[in-house]
Amino acid sequence: MRTKEIPLKIELFSSDEENEYLITNPKEIVSILQIIAQRKSRVALYYNEGNSMVLTMILAADENGVWIDAASNPLDNRHIERSNRIVFVSTHNQAKVQFVASSATLGTFENAPAFNMTLPRKLLRLQRRDYFRLVTPETHALKCVIRPVPAQAHIQHEITVMDISIGGVALVCEASGIELQPGMVYEHCQIELPDVGTVEASIEVKNSFEITDRNGNIKHRAGCVFIKPSGQTTMLLQRYVAHMQQASIQAAAK
Repeated sequence: MRTKEIPLKIELFSSDEENEYLITNPKEIVSILQIIAQRKSRVALYYNEGNSMVLTMILAADENGVWIDAASNPLDNRHIERSNRIVFVSTHNQAKVQFVASSATLGTFENAPAFNMTLPRKLLRLQRRDYFRLVTPETHALKCVIRPVPAQAHIQHEITVMDISIGGVALVCEASGIELQPGMVYEHCQIELPDVGTVEASIEVKNSFEITDRNGNIKHRAGCVFIKPSGQTTMLLQRYVAHMQQASIQAAAK
């Protein structure tokens, strides 16, 4: 199975969104950066107010700082060294990783030009729906239980989940089923995650369109986001996504 490549573009988000993805534990930050270095993952280094970018790699990281491979063009290196805001974007276990440095000093690492910077105090790890898709057949997919009428909790619909992450879900249902239109909000939706637990959250429909399956059946596909999920919900989603990613990697290796 081919893994979808994550675009190394700077991610912009609100303060509330930032808090969802923020990592501030130094040991966890070091661990993530060391894995990126070990796997030689590509790193996009943005400078000049984000208008200029070079591709590089993290060479090493520990509690004392981070070493980044220098650019091949000396002019780029001079501009980077003079920058007071440098944004780094990479990937870690199929999630986008982003952090900012206020300065980077050009030096040498293992006899080669490299930038040295202090360990970032915070790092953003963004796991979003576009970065991981469930590949299980629809017949074995997760189900999202929606109660469209708040005052009538006994009325519920089970909608097929096509992909899921910490950010939200994509749902698919028969064209004659529940209406999933952009702007609609459904509270207290429940999704049972095998071997993990049941999450409960409110969802908002962001987009919706018709699709035709292989049998010619017309269905509605709706992209939804979780509205301010609780810490418990976020933890369960993180655990489930990590479990699915590991299972996907193991299946691809066979």
